[in-house]
Amino acid sequence: MKSEFLQSLVSSPTTRRDFARRLGLTGVGVVGAGVLSSTIVGSLVESAQAQTSTITDVDILNFALNLEYLEAEFYTAASDGTTIAGQGVIPSSAVEGPTTGVHRIPNVSSSPIAYILSALKRDEQDHVRFLRSALGSAAVKKPTINLAALGDPFANWTSFLRLARAFEDVGVSAYAGAAALIQNKTYLDAAARILSAESQHSGALRVTLIRFGMTVPAVDSKDVPPTPERPFFLDAMALAIPRSTSEVLRIVYGGGTTRGGFFPEGVNGRINAA
Repeated sequence: MKSEFLQSLVSSPTTRRDFARRLGLTGVGVVGAGVLSSTIVGSLVESAQAQTSTITDVDILNFALNLEYLEAEFYTAASDGTTIAGQGVIPSSAVEGPTTGVHRIPNVSSSPIAYILSALKRDEQDHVRFLRSALGSAAVKKPTINLAALGDPFANWTSFLRLARAFEDVGVSAYAGAAALIQNKTYLDAAARILSAESQHSGALRVTLIRFGMTVPAVDSKDVPPTPERPFFLDAMALAIPRSTSEVLRIVYGGGTTRGGFFPEGVNGRINAA
């Protein structure tokens, strides 16, 4: 199963502008094309096969930790205009690169999403703490993050909602894809419990988008944009839709293969290429 998982790390990238369009963020100002530029890695299949016996549960949880760093930074910036290191969620020694594009949503405290943003910030910060505690000294540091990779998601609360929905659905699919690969029951329990929390986040955001009549296009072929007819991110059997690490990275890298998008220097850990 791990071999199949790792060999799936090859597919056609999307373009940066197409990715921005899919997220519905083109109206908030897309930055220069150089932001999402990437280096194509040769012989990915051979490299994946070579790593088959070395990818561990720790590697998988560290991959998840990178995503939790991104979400926690996103919600902390939106709510408070600062970073998780700035709030003491992680020590400065756990920071490898800066987080840019940080500022608070204007008048967010009086917006109709203030309550859900507050909860999301708290939960994602706790997920970072939880995974770092579970991984101990093996936890990777927070990589460089660019929250403004596709423009300013904090220009207003509607722009924020569109990107928050994408982040939460990607998180759900990432944990769903990883579940079958985790062998240690303690780590599997940690992943399953975070998956359950992310699913609640996803559902709340999707219903909120529908409530305000906001439409968003699909970010990839697996996505199910929220509509009154299909409010939840489920397949035809009402099951959560998994994504492989390569599919997740192509989204957060903005179509890149080794870096780009929200992770301009790539994610940390052994699982880092799409």
